[in-house]
Amino acid sequence: MTNLVDAPVRAVVAMVLTHRGDVCLLRRSGRVGSDVGRWHCVTGFLDRGVPPARHVLTELVEETGLTVADLDWWRHEADLVLPDGRSGSWRVHVYRAEAATPRVVLNWEHDDVRWTPWAAAAGLDLVPWLGEVVAATDVGHPVAA
Repeated sequence: MTNLVDAPVRAVVAMVLTHRGDVCLLRRSGRVGSDVGRWHCVTGFLDRGVPPARHVLTELVEETGLTVADLDWWRHEADLVLPDGRSGSWRVHVYRAEAATPRVVLNWEHDDVRWTPWAAAAGLDLVPWLGEVVAATDVGHPVAA
């Protein structure tokens, strides 16, 4: 049994992107290393020393073609520690953003995009930890002004 104190922790950023109540789900292409064909949000590995807030915006541009100018607002929501299914864990820096437009341009990491109410996503083949990431945001709840 692995001692959790000694288990590796890898850092990632995740952005739950919405537009008018719908969540942006990206289907992972056959060119990525894991979870091929599953639906996920904007994500990316975080290198040591890189600020999560800066990196999540880099991933947003790479994966959707959207920039900060295309967002009505964005913010940090939470930092989660989730098991990786092996012997370590992920430190997930969770962000939430509201897109001013639903137009996205996918890169090689994804082969499809779907905007859908979060409640309707239950029937999709989701990346296993997406539910915990979304639960850390206010998706499905009124946004405080």
